[in-house]
Amino acid sequence: MGQIKNAKQDKADQRRRARARGRSSEPADWSLVDAGVIQRLICAVTAQGGAVRFGYTSDGGAYSVGLYGDGDPYTEYIRPSEDIAEVLADIAAAWVE
Repeated sequence: MGQIKNAKQDKADQRRRARARGRSSEPADWSLVDAGVIQRLICAVTAQGGAVRFGYTSDGGAYSVGLYGDGDPYTEYIRPSEDIAEVLADIAAAWVE
């Protein structure tokens, strides 16, 4: 399980660095995200005994997704300019691998 956690964390770190290179002026808004994608993430994480938290950065400029239950908790930050459905699907896939 430790190797899976390390691989997941490495992927998360890579995405965070890539996102840090750019900023978006559009606000993050969970109401615009496909509910089915959110549901699939919740199901993937909770099926493995984990938990997921949805929120925004303090300035409202990005989505935040907190993940718990697979080692140390960590938070993914996603800019509104990114394909949020793709990022959430990638996170879900990492939990079921």
